[in-house]
Amino acid sequence: MKTKTLLSTLVFVSAFCLGFSSCSKDDDNVQPPVENNGDANNTVNTDFSKVLPAHWANTASSETIGFFHDGTVALQDLVDNNWGVSLAKGTYTLSGSQITANFTSVEVLDVNWNPTTYHGFTDGQSRTVKYTIVSCDGKKLVMKDESGKTLNYEKYADAKD
Repeated sequence: MKTKTLLSTLVFVSAFCLGFSSCSKDDDNVQPPVENNGDANNTVNTDFSKVLPAHWANTASSETIGFFHDGTVALQDLVDNNWGVSLAKGTYTLSGSQITANFTSVEVLDVNWNPTTYHGFTDGQSRTVKYTIVSCDGKKLVMKDESGKTLNYEKYADAKD
């Protein structure tokens, strides 16, 4: 009799616990849609249009890039806050994980403030750069440039158009 009572109590407690775990509301923790391209370590958000617009700082250099909701882009890559790409502006398009940035207004100066070329940008000349987004969660952005170099950025401000 004791065994039967103990067994029925265990079944009741198990059913009770199962009821709590199955009735949990997890809808508040919905994650953005992701796509796995076959590599378990390389999962990316597929709707980058919602998380890309922001000001991003490259974690390995002084480069900053801003993607804005209206399709404009601005890049700055200064050495010692003094010379380099002082400002490159233009427009960008986003198609899946591909960004095409068309910089039409480019200002590049050397240490003596003379027009020059720096990191592929030449003063006064338009330049198109293609990036592939590896991942972007709204706080960190990882892209590859056309040469395959990985660029790591952290968000430092929201995009205010």
